[in-house]
Amino acid sequence: MEWLVLIVLILIGFVLLILEFLVFPGVNIVGLIGFACLCFGVYLGYEFFGTKTGHLVVLGTALGGCVLTWYVLRAQTWKRLSLESKIDGTVEPVDERIRPGDCGVCIGRLAPMGKVKIGESVVEALSEDGYVDANSKVEVVKVYRDKIVVKLKDSLYG
Repeated sequence: MEWLVLIVLILIGFVLLILEFLVFPGVNIVGLIGFACLCFGVYLGYEFFGTKTGHLVVLGTALGGCVLTWYVLRAQTWKRLSLESKIDGTVEPVDERIRPGDCGVCIGRLAPMGKVKIGESVVEALSEDGYVDANSKVEVVKVYRDKIVVKLKDSLYG
């Protein structure tokens, strides 16, 4: 009966460690419980059967851990679990007609990003002033390749 408890504890420990790495990464609770099961199984090996058998249990557990690690780290194991689709999307560039100094109106609230209508174009913009309410008049401050920075028109001096 003691052997059965010992083997079941060690197997549960390995299963929980595998679940930690493959199913619940970053949770840590499952991994800690798995590690505790392994340690308790080794402890019971010493407690029930003495030092010589306890050493064999440690050796078997370490060997099992090495074999399990080798199996999990093989390339074919990870290929079955990994997503292999390629992302071919791109960021739409900003309308080239928009220049610093152009004025527009917020379509929605900028918190701190949102939609702004500048001329005939509706673009995503970033507010320098933080939150800007809808229908506020804004002025373009900077134009990057993929982003427009605006500022409240009323807050500009001059």
